[in-house]
Amino acid sequence: MLTAMIKATWTVLTTVVYTIVICIPLILVAPFSPQGRATYRLGRTWAWLLMKTNRVRMQVEGLERVLYNRSYVFIANHASNLDPPAVALALKNQLRFVGKRSLAQVPLFGWAVRLARMILIDRDDSKGARQILEGAIAELKGGISACFFAEGTRSIDGRLQRFKKGGVMLALKAGLPIVPVTILNSHTLLPKNALRIKAGIMRIIVGEPIETDGYGEQDRDLLNERVRSVIGRNLELYGSA
Repeated sequence: MLTAMIKATWTVLTTVVYTIVICIPLILVAPFSPQGRATYRLGRTWAWLLMKTNRVRMQVEGLERVLYNRSYVFIANHASNLDPPAVALALKNQLRFVGKRSLAQVPLFGWAVRLARMILIDRDDSKGARQILEGAIAELKGGISACFFAEGTRSIDGRLQRFKKGGVMLALKAGLPIVPVTILNSHTLLPKNALRIKAGIMRIIVGEPIETDGYGEQDRDLLNERVRSVIGRNLELYGSA
């Protein structure tokens, strides 16, 4: 019990330190990085430090299926707070993560997230969320991509939940390919509501891009289910059913 508390304290303490160390230069650099490239690199450094310190290793498969200089809408499953840093490290594309607006209220971190041009939406304001997503379309070019965690909230046991349609709708409006991303084992290393990050291996599987040419808004359910089925199949084959 004492060992677990010490390890949880270590995780919290190092995360806070890394956030302060990285966020301050990020805030200073942001005005000189209009496309957010420099701020995103700093964010990836934060993710690397977090994973390295807590001895989380990553295995990435299928990265050759996407081009680093092409824009996509990546859609992933979500079972842990480790998922965003893992995806940021796994993918070479600069990402605009779509997250809840309440993140902006976290001291220092929230300011850095906004300056890094992440897409923050209010889940209780569907009209406002659509407007924010549509406003983000213009920036999704030259390899800058969006990343959605389609379940909206973290799964407790790693089992796949119902997918929200925001990611598919953005891809259709932007005319961008959708890339299913399967995240395995994150819920065992950092379960929902846990503080301690356990050492271990996370596996990221990058799926084949799904072109949206020829599809319209009326096909959103079909595309959403297609993405979910790819991720669900990988979970069944390689880990969490």
